[in-house]
Amino acid sequence: MMVSLTITASGCTSDDSTEPQAKAELCRLAPDSSESRTLRQLLGEDDVRTDISHDGDDLAESMRDWLKPGGPERSALPLRMCSYRPEKITGADMVSIEFGWLSRDAVGKKANKLPGKVRHYDVNGATVQANDIVSRLTVPCRMPGGLEKASQKVLFQGEASNTLLTGTDVQQKTIDQQVTFLYLMTRRATEALDCANDPLARKPVVKPSPAPTA
Repeated sequence: MMVSLTITASGCTSDDSTEPQAKAELCRLAPDSSESRTLRQLLGEDDVRTDISHDGDDLAESMRDWLKPGGPERSALPLRMCSYRPEKITGADMVSIEFGWLSRDAVGKKANKLPGKVRHYDVNGATVQANDIVSRLTVPCRMPGGLEKASQKVLFQGEASNTLLTGTDVQQKTIDQQVTFLYLMTRRATEALDCANDPLARKPVVKPSPAPTA
């Protein structure tokens, strides 16, 4: 079930008043939160529409199931969580967030590299690559509940895609803002997963990367 709501600088409203609070737990952003402030800076708007596809419980269940024997055959990842766009904007363009596992064997492989000119970041030990539209962050997540060994073979990956920027002259500041937002949202996800190593506990310090590489 899709949940839609609007974040404003003064409050948060939903067009589905019967929806349980837990459904929107991970993606619902309090107006005064770091996530909300960074998102509004990224979008350049105070009124932001939010569409929520999955909550933290959905994420935890999917990530755990994938790590179990035969999980990759049963569970489809990455999992689309939510999307954001200025309230006044209609159409398919938005900032979307999704999460999944990445095999450590796939790190650095061509199939996992973003196309175009890519900027590389190291944010408190998390590895990030970003082009003008997409940012990907990977970090170790040591899972509890008997899944520690399986989780050591993979990295947790968050991805932010901002199709609102398609066809525009994207500035470095905008990409840095998107990386910051992705870090903050991935931190929420690692908290939902109860990662024992608490990989994103520190506040993000996102420094402009060197010149992008092909």
